[in-house]
Amino acid sequence: LVERAELGLDASSTMPKKDDKKGGKGGAATPPTRAQIFEALENKQFKLALELAPVAYGHWWSNLARENTAHVVVETFLLMFIIWLVFFKKAPKKGPSTELTKAEVDQLVDEWEPAPLVPKLTEAEQALTDSMMVVEAFDGHNVKLMYESKPKLNLVTFDFLGMSMRKELKEGARDTLNEYGCGSCGPRGFYGSVMPHIEIENNVKEFMGTEGAISYSDSASAVSSTIPAFAKKGDLLIIDSSVHEPIGIGADLSRSKIMYYDHNDMESLEAVLKKVATDDKRMGRNSLKQRRFIVTEALFRNTGELVDLKKLVELKKQYGYRLILDESFSFGAIGATGRGLTEYAGVPVTEVDIMVVSMAYSLGSIGGLSLGNVEVADHQRLSGAGYCFSASAPPFVSTAASMSLACLSQEGTTLMKRLQDNVTTVLAGVETTCKGNLAIVSHSSSPIIHLALAGGAAADFPERTMQMNILEATVEGCKALDLLITTSKTVKGEKAKGGKGPAAATLRIAVR
Repeated sequence: LVERAELGLDASSTMPKKDDKKGGKGGAATPPTRAQIFEALENKQFKLALELAPVAYGHWWSNLARENTAHVVVETFLLMFIIWLVFFKKAPKKGPSTELTKAEVDQLVDEWEPAPLVPKLTEAEQALTDSMMVVEAFDGHNVKLMYESKPKLNLVTFDFLGMSMRKELKEGARDTLNEYGCGSCGPRGFYGSVMPHIEIENNVKEFMGTEGAISYSDSASAVSSTIPAFAKKGDLLIIDSSVHEPIGIGADLSRSKIMYYDHNDMESLEAVLKKVATDDKRMGRNSLKQRRFIVTEALFRNTGELVDLKKLVELKKQYGYRLILDESFSFGAIGATGRGLTEYAGVPVTEVDIMVVSMAYSLGSIGGLSLGNVEVADHQRLSGAGYCFSASAPPFVSTAASMSLACLSQEGTTLMKRLQDNVTTVLAGVETTCKGNLAIVSHSSSPIIHLALAGGAAADFPERTMQMNILEATVEGCKALDLLITTSKTVKGEKAKGGKGPAAATLRIAVR
């Protein structure tokens, strides 16, 4: 009774005392409040709290029913559903047993035939696989092949300047290996950047005269990451139909709309650009709301031809496109000092919006670089897949590339003259030896020389498969003379002129 009196409760009721109104008449009993319940709990009066709680809850519920009937109905339904779900719902009946007997298991195992992980090779693909050569040793200009007793003169490497044979590069790479270790074990944007990576970026942008540069750990991923870093779904890529595989992969990864023009044909390119402009007018489409790029190689790996850069720049300005130029094979291979197609064609490097060069060929190292203005480089540090998600290049290969670039800066004129003299000598020898049987399809300044069947041989064997067989036999004949050359290789999906079928069958000779 004392406890109830202290809380303002009537001795015979769980309700608080009623307050007298004016006029001397008492009002209805006031329900207990939450404060009273909490006070009872604090005073450890648990029995009293249990008596007060249902009264308070019932009063709250009745008020809620008057004020918001729909809420009470929904809450009551949910409460009943939960009670039914927990206490009354019957578990689903188990179906018949699906366990197999030992005899059934043995039968299934005996009948199982695994599907091949890759499609079965065609006869031509199997023959190509069987003809692949394995290099056992590399010594300067010669290579030692497995199952061959004598070394062969190496005419297949893209190390055009012989940088990989320089003693000072090997010593510099060894010193960097001792200082930094083999790898950074992380992407560039996290903890994978070390000084050799920064140095090669600074050195190449100074050498080429661009504002920015960004390095990738692989030359192919430099191309296939640069394109989708700028072109996205809904954008437009107009691409030469004979570009090498990394450009095709980058274009596919971008999910942009892709249109091809005939290989190295500026008239075909202009026709495609005009068609897009005509469609814009017909559909009332604003060209400024779509990012548009022309993508091509400077020196084509598959044909050895050079693109008409001056005409290309003229068209991209006329129709409002950006130019992505892949100088992977032309950098350090053409131009008076090895600065690539822009130097050879006399076009300022600033006319090319985005340029990609390789460190794996003329620089004799590993990796690739993307060049342009500051925005082009910085944008890729957050959106270039090969930069953000691939481990950075081992520091010693970046040091080797920087040292190669220093050699090119100091000796570029001499090195390029020697390379062009060798190209001229090889072309003269081919014309003299193979006149009438083989035609030179590559550019006269290209160190990548492509030879196709000509004259009667081309007429007698018009199919590409037969031509490849003849050219592979030629490769074997040259190997017997201790000369190592190869045929042009393409992968499934690579397009040729007009986007129809694979590229033409050719022999490929790389001059160094």
